Amino acid sequence: MDRTSPHTPLSSKENKAYKFLASLSDAKVRKKEQAFLIEGVKMVEEALRDKTGVRQVIAATSLTQHHGKGVINLAEKSGVPLLWISDRLMDQLSDSKTPQPVMALVEMPAHTEEQLIAHSSKLIVLCHQLQDPGNLGTILRTAEAAGASGVAIAGNTVDAYNPKTLRASMGSILRLPVVKVGDVELFVKKCADNGLQTAAMTLGGGITHYELDMRKPLVVIVGQEGAGLPEKITSQADHRVRIPMAETIESLNAATSVAVFLYEALRQRSSGS
Repeated sequence: MDRTSPHTPLSSKENKAYKFLASLSDAKVRKKEQAFLIEGVKMVEEALRDKTGVRQVIAATSLTQHHGKGVINLAEKSGVPLLWISDRLMDQLSDSKTPQPVMALVEMPAHTEEQLIAHSSKLIVLCHQLQDPGNLGTILRTAEAAGASGVAIAGNTVDAYNPKTLRASMGSILRLPVVKVGDVELFVKKCADNGLQTAAMTLGGGITHYELDMRKPLVVIVGQEGAGLPEKITSQADHRVRIPMAETIESLNAATSVAVFLYEALRQRSSGS
């Protein structure tokens, strides 16, 4: 690795280290390398404190002017390599409209379907073919806030490590178990075999989420924005559940719908009814 400092930052787009970091904007590269970039002082500090597989900290020269001493000290204490780059390169590396002066290269956590199913919360969100990264990130954040076991991702759902998903998750991606499911029907069956009831969120559900007993182990299944869940998924679920709403409203945003479900589950489990 090039020896860099705030006074001699990496400044060329042709540098091998920079090219590698830039290549992580591609989901296929992230999958191959099993790594992704996080951005922002707060998020990087949290990752360093929690020792969540930080491989490298990437700092822009302006970090020294943005109360960045805490990040620098944490990286040094943790023995994490620090790469200084110019602010121009940081702006180009960032996917954000307002780039932050620090990023970190982080290893993807290795969670399994079995760990998710065995989690003590017994409350899983299964996302099927979600396309909006902001929706997925918000679902991750809400799932953590509501005390869910984690989130299972299936059916060509947007990548959980997409930069927009990461921003919307506000750090939840670093703490909440997220599992990529290859065969959604097999996963649903595996959940059922382990005593978890499944509830498909659908506009034509036979019961409302208020009527569903969410004190029992539960998998909440949410489908694609607009199209919803395919029949082969809803027909396999134990319950088809709808959220009651005014006649003037056709549907709710996917992330909002999941939040409504999860907080009803939290209410029922907290009150016992």
